[in-house]
Amino acid sequence: MSTDILFIHPGNHKKTYQELSEGYTAKSTPVWTLLLADYVRRKGYRVGIFDTNIEGWDVNLINKHKPELIVIMVYGHQPSASTQTMPAAVKILDDIKERYNDIPIAIGGNHPSALPERTMSEVNADFVVQGEGPYTIEGLIKYVKSVSSIKDIAGLWYREDGAVKFTFPASLVKDLDSELSSYAWDLLPGLDNYMAHNMHCFQDYENSKSDGFSDIRSPYVALYTSLGCPFDCSFCMINDLFGVREIRYWSVDTVMQWIERLVNEHNVRNIRFDDELFVLNPERVEKLCDAIIERGYDLNIWVYARVSTIKESLLEKMAKAGFTWICLGIESGSESVRKDVQKSVKGDIKEVVRTIQNNGINILGNFMFGLPEDNMETMQQTLDLAIDLNCEFVNFYSVMAYPGSRLFETTDKKVLTETWNEFSQHSYEAKPLPTKFLTSKEVLQFRDDAFDKYFSNEKYLNMVKRKFGNKVHSYIVNMNKIKLKRNLLCN
Repeated sequence: MSTDILFIHPGNHKKTYQELSEGYTAKSTPVWTLLLADYVRRKGYRVGIFDTNIEGWDVNLINKHKPELIVIMVYGHQPSASTQTMPAAVKILDDIKERYNDIPIAIGGNHPSALPERTMSEVNADFVVQGEGPYTIEGLIKYVKSVSSIKDIAGLWYREDGAVKFTFPASLVKDLDSELSSYAWDLLPGLDNYMAHNMHCFQDYENSKSDGFSDIRSPYVALYTSLGCPFDCSFCMINDLFGVREIRYWSVDTVMQWIERLVNEHNVRNIRFDDELFVLNPERVEKLCDAIIERGYDLNIWVYARVSTIKESLLEKMAKAGFTWICLGIESGSESVRKDVQKSVKGDIKEVVRTIQNNGINILGNFMFGLPEDNMETMQQTLDLAIDLNCEFVNFYSVMAYPGSRLFETTDKKVLTETWNEFSQHSYEAKPLPTKFLTSKEVLQFRDDAFDKYFSNEKYLNMVKRKFGNKVHSYIVNMNKIKLKRNLLCN
């Protein structure tokens, strides 16, 4: 049977993460694709999803679905991973157009929304969806079926007589509960194929009975309970999809319906809430915790937060409800460096970290090397702070000027990376932004050395063994033996 819309989630796990792709990274459910697929399905259209990160890419799948419209949503584990996914999306586009040139293809997501006109000139897509997408995609399938005019479709870039044109901006979804009411998890190839990030399940590794701890890390789901962020960090591009700095929420009742479905129908325990600031609204968080506790669910939940938004009064209840990991955007050990990118931290970072840990919640610390005011001394301060905090896990990022961020707009175009492959943090081609004082090569070398120093530090390894057990200790030691190959460091 033919499909009205086939959504394709692009990716190349091996290329993106190199050897870390073998058991050390997550395979995450495609959040935006799932929301949009459910939206248009409830409008009465026949919908399919093909996730290349799980099923691999084969252009022959088009014969199976026989779609009238193909939509490729460029999105990774988080919004900033959209740009690094572009090369995989382009490969898929080219393959389809070579074999099935008569099928219209739209491309959307954070990167195409940030650079819609440029995307139209660089890729083989017929359309670019700018913004969130539901209204645009609904209008586009109506147009494909000759029900409406292309000029009536909000948020659409298209070609006419050889010229690239834009219709008009799409409005934001106002009522998330009614319009984006669920995720099309049933269209995926089984949630058992998705795997939580390694550290997300550290507390369960001692009970694992499989290589790679797959029985503990699967099934797994990532989802949003809110959209957007009211803050204005210059390195972040999350709000480019929305066009405003604000936050919108799904109701607690709706979120609980999702959780009930995941637990009862899919046996899901591992959940990541991708909200940029999950703990921003304490009353909402407490209400959700109460609902989870009341139902007695055994969950393993990871959320994001800013240091300044943590409320100690919430932590005990969050831990009881199954919130086992909080990811903190600490970014830099230098207050002046943070302030320059509008990420000044209110409060004592060390005190907040200890308070969270004392309430039984683990911390994933996010740190960045190569912010505009960084030099060797300030990057060393960041590494020293990370080692001192001794978080249960860390992400060490080198700074990229992602399209859609203010950093991308203000950076001299002469120093921006030349290809989208270079925006991939763990790839061979990775090329960070130079700072006012350091080259891209110096930043990347420091980042990779810092990763090695952190995860080989005896203070950290002893804490891991004491807290999580021997399996996690061995896992970390083996992970740190894997050295990323970097083109920039070979020259």
